[in-house]
Amino acid sequence: MRAAVIATLLAAAAPAGAAVPLALAERQVVTLEFQQAVTRVTTTDPDLVQVQVAARKVTVSALRGGRASLELAFPDGATVAYDVTVDAARLPAARAAAGPDEIALGVAEERRFRSPGVARVLVEENGVARVSVTGETVSVTGVAAGLSSLVLVDAAGAKTTWQIRVR
Repeated sequence: MRAAVIATLLAAAAPAGAAVPLALAERQVVTLEFQQAVTRVTTTDPDLVQVQVAARKVTVSALRGGRASLELAFPDGATVAYDVTVDAARLPAARAAAGPDEIALGVAEERRFRSPGVARVLVEENGVARVSVTGETVSVTGVAAGLSSLVLVDAAGAKTTWQIRVR
């Protein structure tokens, strides 16, 4: 119902001959409802959107990212044109396997691990990661994309070095 009201208002507000913008996300479905039955549907890219008509209701399903025009015609000869933009779904980036001495994380992501006997923490201060220690727990938080290094020193002076990769 809400989409129908919005579609009607946008169609009424658009200058004659101008297409009404219709922004969708890939896999999104929207139903447009009109006062008259829709008699004809045309689109410049049928692979972008799937359109189903049931009298006064038009269901638009976004299939893939891209742009197309959609035009609906009514029995009295009136038409409504839409400039359809579909934003493609984003697939998660394949995570590269981190090496044994690497901590890979995203911005604002946090990793915690135990480091028994940790006495000092040396971290490269380049704005890529923030490191804190509470007892024997080390917390590494990604701040910005890039590389940084972390050295943990125990009470005997033994060092463990980690590379921090923030994507």
